[in-house]
Amino acid sequence: MVRKPMNFLNARPTRLFSVLLAATAFTVSLGDTAAAAAPQSPGEYLAIAADCSSCHTGPGGKPYAGGDEMKTPFGSIYGPNITPDPETGIGNWSKADFVRALRMGIGKKGEYLYPAMPYPNYTKLSDADLDALWTYFRSIPPVHNVAPANTFRFPFNVRSGIAAWQVLYFKPQRFVAQPAKGAAWNRGAYLVTALGHCDECHTPRNLAQATETKYQLTGAQIEGWYAPDISNDPLSELSHYTVASLAKFLKTGEMANNTKSFGPMQEVVHNSLQYLTDSDLHAMALYLKQQRDHVETPKTPTATISPAQLAAGKSLYEDNCSSCHQSNGKGRPGQVPALAGNTAVTAPEPYNVIMPMLQGFAPQGVWGPMASFASLSNEQIADIANYVRVAWGNGAEPNATLWAVGNWRSIASTPEGTGQPALICAELSPEVLQPALNEGPAALREAALSRAKLQQVVRDYRAAQPHSNVAQTIEALSVAYCRAIVSDKVSSAQSGAKVANFSQQVAIALTQN
Repeated sequence: MVRKPMNFLNARPTRLFSVLLAATAFTVSLGDTAAAAAPQSPGEYLAIAADCSSCHTGPGGKPYAGGDEMKTPFGSIYGPNITPDPETGIGNWSKADFVRALRMGIGKKGEYLYPAMPYPNYTKLSDADLDALWTYFRSIPPVHNVAPANTFRFPFNVRSGIAAWQVLYFKPQRFVAQPAKGAAWNRGAYLVTALGHCDECHTPRNLAQATETKYQLTGAQIEGWYAPDISNDPLSELSHYTVASLAKFLKTGEMANNTKSFGPMQEVVHNSLQYLTDSDLHAMALYLKQQRDHVETPKTPTATISPAQLAAGKSLYEDNCSSCHQSNGKGRPGQVPALAGNTAVTAPEPYNVIMPMLQGFAPQGVWGPMASFASLSNEQIADIANYVRVAWGNGAEPNATLWAVGNWRSIASTPEGTGQPALICAELSPEVLQPALNEGPAALREAALSRAKLQQVVRDYRAAQPHSNVAQTIEALSVAYCRAIVSDKVSSAQSGAKVANFSQQVAIALTQN
């Protein structure tokens, strides 16, 4: 089963842009927490478990003083200062302000918070955990530091638009235990769905950046990396793990077969998961392995690779990759990761092969650096990716496409001079897309500038597709608009911003029709 390609607007609210998370009403035992980061209070344990520092600590900055940048298709957003400084942090917040931000996505001044902060997860937190977190963040040293201003483009810099997003996609709720499942399963469910908010990276998103709950944890791209399928579908990545081995991987980020976590997951392990108690890691692993009876997964046609493409990929691999990863794909243990049998390589989507080639790697522990190969064309990178996914018995889908490589190149941190691709529009089935295309390029361009025209376009599409849901309507109209402007003589970043702008306006219009 292969996941559908995520479209270029589906960047993640990554590294879990947390404004304070929490653990559970279930008892937390601190006895087996890693001594190197032994928390001094339950609240500090929750902050470590929630990885708050990753988003609220800027490069070289003081803990929780803000400044970490998160890039999105709509501009950059920066983690705010959450120390108790009264001028630049949350020192003048009340406990009610704090709780409202986490549970309702509304700030102290009544402003709607961007869903880059996953309050759809935090709304599930228990009163006891919010109390502990509030106490902890009031106790840390205040730091006077103003985080950089967000750089969102219009209309995303208008927070009132988030009110429409909340109407469409946000439902305040609390975590509800299932007693029949047992204490460990429920503890794991709470850690995964609320505290750890794993779905923020591992669940696909629609064009409005809301998670598609019917595909919960079935895999998604996050800033070009692919967060793999961690549902309990028989074909998911978790089928390779036992509860014990999965808990060990969460703690160490490594497996005995020379597999190592990298990208955003490596950061989560480094800053958070390695310090969780063994009982908490076991509970998370148990829940992930037994989360539900059936997971619906989006499907795409099975990909194939021609002999000519296979030969081209092998030749390119031998010329560019084999000196480190070896011609047999086994790498160099302790120095260069193996590609043969590596679950990152054989994931349902090819992005964890594409992104390292585009932006390279800095050294990580004993693992050496990897240079960027962004000077290769999109076709060459796709050929290499498809080759390594089928070589040495890997048996993965050879589904790396020019479209996918071009999309991820546009958001990857590639060296200067490697070029940016033209705007690439997503593919949808004709029956879904054609009613949107019937509006015509001129009408779609006008709709981007006129609220009345946009509302009419939305009504026309819903009339032609009465069974289309909100996400499908946003996606179809946005793809049609993308095709309408694809020939514009502007940069891909500017074109992408136009499409992102249009999709947000469609989402707002849907609340008014």
